[in-house]
Amino acid sequence: MATEVILPMLGETMNEGTIVAWSKNEGDAVKSGEVLYSVESDKATLEVEATTSGYLRHILAPAGSTVPVLSVVAWIAATPDEVISAPGDQLPAAPRPAGAAMQAPEAGSPTRAAPPAAVLPAGRRVASPRARRAARERGIDLSRVVASGPGGRIVERDLESAVAAPRVTPVAERMAGELNVDLAGVQGTGPGGRITRRDLEAAARSTPPAAVAAAPLTRMQRIMAERMVTSFTSAPHFYLHAEVNARRLLAVRQELLPMLEAAHGLRVTISDLLVRICARALVRHPQAMAQYSPDGLRPAAGVNIGLAADTPNGLVVPVIHAADQLPLADLVRLRTELVERARTGKSLPQDFDGGVFTLSNLGAFRVDSFDAILNPPQATILATGRVVERPFAEGGKLGLVPTMKLSLSVDHRVLDGAAAARLLDELVGLLEAPAQALA
Repeated sequence: MATEVILPMLGETMNEGTIVAWSKNEGDAVKSGEVLYSVESDKATLEVEATTSGYLRHILAPAGSTVPVLSVVAWIAATPDEVISAPGDQLPAAPRPAGAAMQAPEAGSPTRAAPPAAVLPAGRRVASPRARRAARERGIDLSRVVASGPGGRIVERDLESAVAAPRVTPVAERMAGELNVDLAGVQGTGPGGRITRRDLEAAARSTPPAAVAAAPLTRMQRIMAERMVTSFTSAPHFYLHAEVNARRLLAVRQELLPMLEAAHGLRVTISDLLVRICARALVRHPQAMAQYSPDGLRPAAGVNIGLAADTPNGLVVPVIHAADQLPLADLVRLRTELVERARTGKSLPQDFDGGVFTLSNLGAFRVDSFDAILNPPQATILATGRVVERPFAEGGKLGLVPTMKLSLSVDHRVLDGAAAARLLDELVGLLEAPAQALA
């Protein structure tokens, strides 16, 4: 009996996803636990594994399709030739191209999914055995072949048109659109001359800056832009600023650095210390972790701190859960794992859920200070700049002192000026005397 391949809900706010690429072709053998396809949500690109073994059949959502969560995107059959038939209400509405607008049904119209005849042709690829074998030998993706055989069947002669076009991996094809690179001018170095991601990256480096600037937004960038506009226009922001003496903070890090490296093989960063100090301060200011709703303020379930991270796919905010309860070594290890998964596109759905406060540290980019936009539905975000020597009064004398500038962005519906100032004052105190917070 065939098993449905479902587009899972990969986060609390996810309601649809874009199929980036299929790792298997129709007819391929599949083992439970193998990666079937990658999907781009509003937060990251994640891999979806097969839940059963068999043969991949009837891909309903080809690469580039955007479909609702919990939709059936393909089937896994027990045998290569098993006949698959399912009621229409088990199949999703026809997938729409990435970026296409969702349309509400007309008043009085039924919401039941379309019958199989309206859905299966969108992604179904039926090929003769000879055509399928030849496609594998020549590295041709059958989803890109125009069928001319009886009943929409791909026959061997159809492969010639695919050979004439640039042969490209699904990931490279997606990158070509994002980087505005013409595939016709790219020399493939993959098997059978296929254009790979590495080829696209090399071509992008040689592309004039003006052409790169015209690259379209990725789905993640588009959704991030929409969320930031919504946040900035719906939440009344205000900002508080402070400058702190970071001499002791640097001294503590220098003391911890060799200890954690020797005992755990971990490298502690300024961001790690900031997360721990923010966690300690937030325990004493729980309202700063609350979220606004028309029915009242929703308290936080835990001190779950998001850390803004720069990745090849854009800005993401993985969340360190229960940051106030983790030993420093565990916090550093978890932060390292979360950021590494985000940068390599292997994040887990739970990596981004449950955040109640965000830290954005741009010190590594030589930024002195900046005001951050709230990460909805959170009510506070701390922006920090680099630690650098500046004129600063210390012990009654003016001199050059390593300082850090802080900016606290606040939702005025959740915190007023005085309440936010008390939180910032607590943060300044802990940063200037960090030993107790980092114990």
